[in-house]
Amino acid sequence: MNNKCYKVLKLEHLKGLDYEVTILDESGLTQVLAVHEEIVLKYRLVAGKELDEAIYEELQSKLDLGRAYQYALNLLSRKSYTTAEIYQKLELKEYESLMIKEVLERLTNVGLLNDEQYAISYISHHSIMGKKGPAGISQDLLKKGVSSRLIDKHLKLYDDDTQLENAMKLANQVLKTNTKYGPHFIKQKVSQHLMNKGFSRFVIEKAINQIEFEDEDSDQRILVKEMEKLFRRHQALSGYDKKVKIVNALMRKGFNYDDISSSYQQLIQQEE
Repeated sequence: MNNKCYKVLKLEHLKGLDYEVTILDESGLTQVLAVHEEIVLKYRLVAGKELDEAIYEELQSKLDLGRAYQYALNLLSRKSYTTAEIYQKLELKEYESLMIKEVLERLTNVGLLNDEQYAISYISHHSIMGKKGPAGISQDLLKKGVSSRLIDKHLKLYDDDTQLENAMKLANQVLKTNTKYGPHFIKQKVSQHLMNKGFSRFVIEKAINQIEFEDEDSDQRILVKEMEKLFRRHQALSGYDKKVKIVNALMRKGFNYDDISSSYQQLIQQEE
């Protein structure tokens, strides 16, 4: 049986532990393969080295490791990832589990994968950005595959004063975009918004207690203005039906019932 023969024409060092080897087959065709240093040493891939068919096929089977490693390096050159995220991306490329684990081990050993450092950076960044509370950050990291142990260990980087400061900024944003509503409604809106962002009830209550609402005269002007709009909208109604529609609508916006009732009577008297 005639075995095919392959010959190494050239070995070129790229960077780090990566090389490029040019191989000539017996038909005169050449292949350029990206290989890891481990492969170079194992198969002694120096210029002039001859490989039989069995060794060549074994070499090809090993090259997947180099391709998987290079793919992971390319991903990490653009942004940081957790170990679980890199595993998932390699899995989508249909690399075998054992090979993926070997790639992850190498990346960890050279310091390119470090879930603890990732957690520290992520927590610090988002505490500065101020758009999420600790629970929101924790949930994000869990989804990225970071262990709860590492999250709990470093979540204290997001201190109470910073949490309250960030919660207050978000609360004031809600306040500015809900000027047509009463204090009660706005407090509910703020509470729900901060809860969705991952802040604790303790921090939410402190933030709400520090919200500076407009003065009473301003609140009264807003109430009257909203009531006048509702009067026009429901002008076809009269008596009890009209009052129920208007009062319920204003209460849903967070205005006080007594204030609504008083303003309603005043508008009725003005119309008369």
